[in-house]
Amino acid sequence: MFTEKQLALNLDPTAIAQSPKFGNLVERAIETLEAMLSSEQLSVQERMNLAAKILELEQQKVIPQTSVASQADSSALNLSEPWKQWIIENKLRQVPDSVLVETMVREGIDAALATQAVSYIATEKTFQTESETLQRLRKLESILTIQRQLTQLSPNFSTIERRDRISREEFLEKYYATNTPVILTGMMADWPALSSWTPDFLKTNYGQAEVQIQFGRTSDPSYEINTNQYKRAIKLSEYVDMVVQGGESNDYYMVANNGNLEREDLKGLFKDFIMFPELLNPESTKGTVFFWFGPAGTVTPLHHDPMNLMMAQVYGRKRWRLISPAATPLVYNDIGVFSRVDLENIDYEKYPLVKDVQIIETVLEPGEVIFVPVGWWHQVKGLDVSISLSFTNFIFPNTYSHQNPHITSSTDISSTGKAAQSSQVASGQATLLAQQSNLVLNHGPLTNEIVESTNASYLVDEIFAGEPLTISFGFVSWDGLPQFDFYGRTKKLAQLAAKPINRILVRDLSNSWYQRGIPGLGHTVNEVVDSLKQLIVQIAPSKVIMIGQSMGGYAAIMFGQLLGADQIITFGPLSCLDSAQAIAMGDTRWLSIMEALETNPPSVRYFDLPTLCQTSPHTPDIRIFYGKKLDPETPGTVNLDDLHASRFNALPNCTIQAFEESGHAIVKYLVDHKLMDNLLLKTIF
Repeated sequence: MFTEKQLALNLDPTAIAQSPKFGNLVERAIETLEAMLSSEQLSVQERMNLAAKILELEQQKVIPQTSVASQADSSALNLSEPWKQWIIENKLRQVPDSVLVETMVREGIDAALATQAVSYIATEKTFQTESETLQRLRKLESILTIQRQLTQLSPNFSTIERRDRISREEFLEKYYATNTPVILTGMMADWPALSSWTPDFLKTNYGQAEVQIQFGRTSDPSYEINTNQYKRAIKLSEYVDMVVQGGESNDYYMVANNGNLEREDLKGLFKDFIMFPELLNPESTKGTVFFWFGPAGTVTPLHHDPMNLMMAQVYGRKRWRLISPAATPLVYNDIGVFSRVDLENIDYEKYPLVKDVQIIETVLEPGEVIFVPVGWWHQVKGLDVSISLSFTNFIFPNTYSHQNPHITSSTDISSTGKAAQSSQVASGQATLLAQQSNLVLNHGPLTNEIVESTNASYLVDEIFAGEPLTISFGFVSWDGLPQFDFYGRTKKLAQLAAKPINRILVRDLSNSWYQRGIPGLGHTVNEVVDSLKQLIVQIAPSKVIMIGQSMGGYAAIMFGQLLGADQIITFGPLSCLDSAQAIAMGDTRWLSIMEALETNPPSVRYFDLPTLCQTSPHTPDIRIFYGKKLDPETPGTVNLDDLHASRFNALPNCTIQAFEESGHAIVKYLVDHKLMDNLLLKTIF
């Protein structure tokens, strides 16, 4: 006698499609499987298998039941899910069916299957639902178009009003509440900074201060999106010399995302400016007042801010180009708050919609303050060596909820119907999921040369479906780029076990304890989790193991817990990133990183691992290995790794093992004493 679970798991929809009880059977099976998925403790692989079964049954529900499902429909359902999603997206863009079929055939899909799938996909619920969503989106866009048309009736619609000193009430009523930009003059007349702040002044008075700048920006078109990769610490005196002597450049810039005004040796700058008390809150300056300094030629690319801001121009000039939020559908917003359009050199062939955008241009002179309302797109270029201050600490409400896109499939097929360059094809099946997500599956083996020479933030080794997957996370590096970790060790393990191992290698090039995302995988921890899930689905491993040491150990626990991995193996991990708690523990080893994260916190953050583990629905097998020996360079008489490990003691799914003769460098100790291979073999296999 079959149980309800057994019936659900073994139900073959295709075989019983003509049964008069088909509909009831499928509905009951789906309900049973969904209940199992939400209530039972399952491995990643078991969850993926259940999800696939549910999807199979859901798809069968939309097949016409008047006769045996047609061969065309059955063939369409055999198409991989990434291909189906690709067809849906491009049909919604109204790309001709013939272009879709032609592209699929070129990617190795059978012509008959491609034709059948493109024809059948319109009957799927996903397509119908997304079509309704698109219609609502088009209505919203039409309303924005009307707003743009109405705005252009004003004779001054292409200019920004300049106003001398203004009252709080008028500023709120006429500009802040109406989302209208304005330039205020006379507001900085009594600022000492306006007459004293020059590059020489900064060098003479604050030259010994260590500051953080962006350096190497011209090597990456997405330098602002990948800002953390280009952070560099430098003496202010050295940076002043670069700015003054280097001429026009966009390669280096002291931007807002640097926390420089939070540094103790630069706080003297606060006495040189007054906080506009009628508009700004002088008591709230942490993380809301920002210092900008750079050469002529610096460009802040087209973006909008998620809050209102003011920028005061102290020295030099900047050219501002602004675009109304009503033009958002026309500026190719694809990742977060950024546009793909460069207003310095607009490619109208690639971005034709920008032809209908009204760009407002103005030059901000020293002594002027520009108010940029939330949502207004702007691109800024330094015309001279310039010094600026920006503020977000308004006395009015300035916190808003945004839904930002993370679109990376724009190169598949354009709405004009032209096929774009295709991605990779592996074993006769195009990996469109990887293409759409910017995730790259490498279908050949990684080599030492690739691992050591690449600038990538993550790598995927050749795939062995049904075998274990290790996801390893690199540790911090003060002297250069963090390295990929455990590649050679897991390669050796595969040889010792005579069993292939799948590998994903990840590193945090910004040394931000993985809290600011990973380029190519996502801008937040949660986006990285979603991308890793997609990779896991494509690899289809037997189990998922997270590995890391120190910073990488923190990431292994964090991502392993969020993903619901089967095992987490860590060496000397921290338990938290809270500076106050770290100081209370006497652990100041990574205090500067914690303070930087707290000064400019990421939108999504996980700063306490035991709390994450206790509140998560997943209970992976966590193994923590650490050394109890005091490190000579660590102050105090308490082993800090011991303190962090003890915070995990309450977790029933966590095993902790200490090594009396090792310090923080526990991995080196285990390797030197030839203990690492057996430890990992025993834990993984």
